[in-house]
Amino acid sequence: MSEHDEHESDGLDSALRVLAADGEAQPDLSGAQIRRRGEARGRRRRTAGAAAAAVALIVGAAVGVPRMTGADEDHREPAATSPSPSLPTPAALPAASINTEKGVLIVNKLGGRSRPIDVWMKGRPFVRMMVESKYTEAGLTADLFPGDKYDYTARWVIKLTGAGDSPVYIAQAASRAYPSSNVISVGSRDAKWVYDQLEVGDLVVPD
Repeated sequence: MSEHDEHESDGLDSALRVLAADGEAQPDLSGAQIRRRGEARGRRRRTAGAAAAAVALIVGAAVGVPRMTGADEDHREPAATSPSPSLPTPAALPAASINTEKGVLIVNKLGGRSRPIDVWMKGRPFVRMMVESKYTEAGLTADLFPGDKYDYTARWVIKLTGAGDSPVYIAQAASRAYPSSNVISVGSRDAKWVYDQLEVGDLVVPD
């Protein structure tokens, strides 16, 4: 190597050493100032992180609330409604009425029209009753005044019952027709017609 080349190498080494020394040089700030500057940077980083987290929570809430609200609406029980007042059941209309003093049974099942039928009954006022059963033929015991009994086989028998009262029967009159306190006797021409008109559950009331 020539002397010129050695001088250039020494100059390069010197320059490199200067640069290295500059890189290793300590700053003009004291140690306390450096620590305070580091702590300030840390606080700024923590503050920025907390702010970012708060923003993320707010955004998430704004996006999630409608979904949660919608889900709640999908599964929400319907509001209870007060039951509408039930209308009173209309009272059943009587199918027939009986006037024992006049001896008339009036049937009211002809599309609004009525038909009077002559009957025979004695010894007791008639009260509100209901048709309990029907028989094309049945054995009856007529209660005859002043205490006699008369057993016979009757046709087209309708049994009427009422609260606290003994049964009353509507039936075709016997060949020996006696006025009875528990049998309303109907003439042979009308007995089957009355039997066909009145049904179980029908009301028969006094006129």
